Amino acid sequence: MSRATESVRRSAVETAVVTGAASGIGARQVVRLRAAGVRVVAADRDLAVETRFAGDPGVVPLAGDVREPAHAAQLVATAEQAFGPVELLFHCAGIMPGGRIADSPAERFHDVMDVNYGGMVNVTKAVLPGMRERGAGRIVVLGSLTGYLPTHGFAAYSASKAAVNTYVETLAAEERPNGIRVLLAAPNAVKTPLLAQATGAAKLITDLADRESSPLMLSVDRVLDDIDRALERGRTVVVPGGRALYAMRRFSPSLTWALETRITQGRRGR
Repeated sequence: MSRATESVRRSAVETAVVTGAASGIGARQVVRLRAAGVRVVAADRDLAVETRFAGDPGVVPLAGDVREPAHAAQLVATAEQAFGPVELLFHCAGIMPGGRIADSPAERFHDVMDVNYGGMVNVTKAVLPGMRERGAGRIVVLGSLTGYLPTHGFAAYSASKAAVNTYVETLAAEERPNGIRVLLAAPNAVKTPLLAQATGAAKLITDLADRESSPLMLSVDRVLDDIDRALERGRTVVVPGGRALYAMRRFSPSLTWALETRITQGRRGR
């Protein structure tokens, strides 16, 4: 029995909503949940989600945009009608464009914030009423290490994830007394199709999209295993592959910037 299966069965999760389920972390999480017997509403704005899980009666794929509050509400309603109350929300829908601030249109920053932060707010708000009424539930949100560790050429994404990280940590503190366990996962770079969107970011980041593996890049299963362990231990934040940098940012922002510049821009910067 896998760690994911053990973790989910111990928590008695029967119905889950997974966003960003067409590829990457979301798609893999649907597979792992199904292996544990969990029934899933798998959501993504990419229509590919409707065919990826075709033929599995335990998955209802639903295409739509998390920026729309009505779509977020539909996810919950669909899950309740098909399978029962939503006991787990696993939210990882997001976009990751790169580019320096001076070279990027303002619209890009607004769009990234609307998807990554606004969409997350919509979905978490949609599941909260039912979970609070039942006095139980689990919410896992994919933030990012870049939300704690600003990176050259990545301001739009980093800013959106900083908002996500702060919101989710606050949500965890507010909802713990209500029986709802909330976990923020803020990983380092993960090998998913999302990396290919990071054109215009530092060369170190864009190069990772072309590599199968790297010491600076995590596998999807490594991230999900870390999430499972964090849930088992009752943690509210987990930073896969980035705990040292996370600690450094908290205690020495100037040293963190110096190290980031040295790594991504070269010794003299650009």
